[in-house]
Formats: sequence, structure tokens, C-alpha cells
Amino acid sequence: MIIAEVSYLASPEDVQAQRPAHRAFLDTLYDRRLLLASGPKTSKDGGILIIRDGISLDEIESLLAEDPFVTSGVGQYRFIEFTAAKTAPELKTLAQ
Repeated sequence: MIIAEVSYLASPEDVQAQRPAHRAFLDTLYDRRLLLASGPKTSKDGGILIIRDGISLDEIESLLAEDPFVTSGVGQYRFIEFTAAKTAPELKTLAQ
């Protein structure tokens, strides 16, 4: 699995201006069944994406380079790749 963390590089107003395009972009990834969950961090300085198994780190890096947060310069991603040794039954259902 991959966790992608976006950190904001711009003012809240600039981030907010890009949010509709960012969310529309994420909808395309959900439509392709690539994401399990996404949302803003409670600290409001970025967000998290949980990417399902079956997509490589190179592929997700390439896809997220097209995120409007990135292309507009208001955000940048950091990636954490891991192997889930244990999961909740609900997550197993979602990850399929």
C-alpha cells in the first residue's frame, strides 16, 4: 500500500482556490479504483491519500504529478510505501 501526504506550500486562500480542481482530479482516481480514502489533515496544513494495492510507487508518483495542487504549485507530495502485515476485516473488503 502507499500513503501519499500532500503538504501545502501556499496561503490557505491559494490552496482553497485549487481545491475544487483537486477534488475533481481525485474523483478520476476513485473512478479508476485507485484510492481507498482521502481527506485533509486536521492540522489543515495538507492532506492524506490512501492508495490501494496493485499500483506501483512510480505510477502513483506520475499520476499525482498531475494533481492541480502540484501543477499550480500550492502543494507537494511525499510517499510512504508499506506492506500491510495485518488489516481490519473492513479494510480487506475495501482493498479488493
